Amino acid sequence: MTEVRQDPIWRLFSLSFAAILAILVAAPTLEARETYNFSDDFEVSRLNDLLKEDKSRWTHYQNTFPQNKAEIVPEAAPSGGSALRFFAVPSTKKVSKSDIEKEGFELRPGQEVRVAALFFLPPNADLKDLFLIDIECRECWPQDSIYPNQSPGVRLKLRDRDGTPSVERRKIGHPDMRNDLRDSVGLPRGRWFKLEWRLTLSDDEKGSSEILIDDNRVFFGRGPTLPSSQAFEKWGIRLREIMYDRFQIGITANSTPGPIEMLIDDVSFQLE
Repeated sequence: MTEVRQDPIWRLFSLSFAAILAILVAAPTLEARETYNFSDDFEVSRLNDLLKEDKSRWTHYQNTFPQNKAEIVPEAAPSGGSALRFFAVPSTKKVSKSDIEKEGFELRPGQEVRVAALFFLPPNADLKDLFLIDIECRECWPQDSIYPNQSPGVRLKLRDRDGTPSVERRKIGHPDMRNDLRDSVGLPRGRWFKLEWRLTLSDDEKGSSEILIDDNRVFFGRGPTLPSSQAFEKWGIRLREIMYDRFQIGITANSTPGPIEMLIDDVSFQLE
């Protein structure tokens, strides 16, 4: 039998080619997904300590009336540490806001988002039409639009005096999301509780929204959770992108009959 000899250089090339081929075959299963994690426990002395120039913490504090404010409250959290207190007067023709905002990320279709925080609401407070969390897009609006930037997005809204949570979608061109769960549950008042909002992002029926109170599911709905480009085009507005790039937490809108205050702590924001 004639011995077939293989040149060492060719053998090396063969091995390299086989390795490259294996990587190419496996590549579709190694789908890269952007992740983003942010959290804050407000263990600082002043509100301004949360607003770093490098934006490593919060981007800025938003208030729309001079009476509205936010402040660090020592020894107010369940852990004995600091918490963040918000106060806002009722809205007039102008929306009353007192919240803190975080930017520096991009939320795209198909991704999942989780926002969670500890809240303390005053006993017997009327919570109807109080907004707690907004997830929006500042950069989606066309630069040459004759209409002011509406920052399309979804918002966690309390729809009655007892604070039953719901998902408001007016700013993305859809009615409020329907709760598929049978029982409606209001938020606790006069004690600390955990509120978590989970979103699957989509501009069609693949989207979903889930709200939990103290790890118990109280809301679940399906449907669009991102702006619909077709809905905005009806108004002559061509959105630059379909995504979200900021979230706000606190009193993002006080449409209740009177002034409102609250404490929050241990905020977390996760993108998967």
